[in-house]
Amino acid sequence: MKVSALQTDFIFSPIPDVDEGEEEEEEEGMGPCLPVTPKNCLSPRGISVLEKLVKTCPVWLQLGLDRVEAARILNREVTGTFLVRQDSCSKHLVLCVHFPALVGSSSKVLEYTIKEEKSILYLEGSVLVFEDIFRLIAFYCVSRDLLPFTLRLPQAILEASSFTDLKTISSLGLDSTYK
Repeated sequence: MKVSALQTDFIFSPIPDVDEGEEEEEEEGMGPCLPVTPKNCLSPRGISVLEKLVKTCPVWLQLGLDRVEAARILNREVTGTFLVRQDSCSKHLVLCVHFPALVGSSSKVLEYTIKEEKSILYLEGSVLVFEDIFRLIAFYCVSRDLLPFTLRLPQAILEASSFTDLKTISSLGLDSTYK
């Protein structure tokens, strides 16, 4: 039985702007923290993980990339960095994630098949379902489920602080975002 990940929607909801009087009470302009994911604390006008993913999909959603090229790109990146490609045989989407080297071995890129049934997506082996690829990836950026650790946005996307930055990153594409 698949479980809807809709209960996690609160993670991706925009944090409402605070009133002028309340803003002074908060420490250094930080907005409210979500108790389940403290690292997801954003400033009141910050850009959510979901918004960053939507605006930069030409960077990380690489349907024409093959397994070898995805591995070549990701092996130069930090642990948890990812790409989504399409398998040329099965036509399924595949989540490719860079994982660290164990002592004495080289780093590797693990692949997770993204299954689609009717209008839902899920990682093969998981019971959590999502309505689109953006929500699936956003969830795995803040929670592990069956992954060894959370996904990590490429550094340029992670550091983007405006929609203009995201538009620039998106237009520059894959080669300029990943090392």
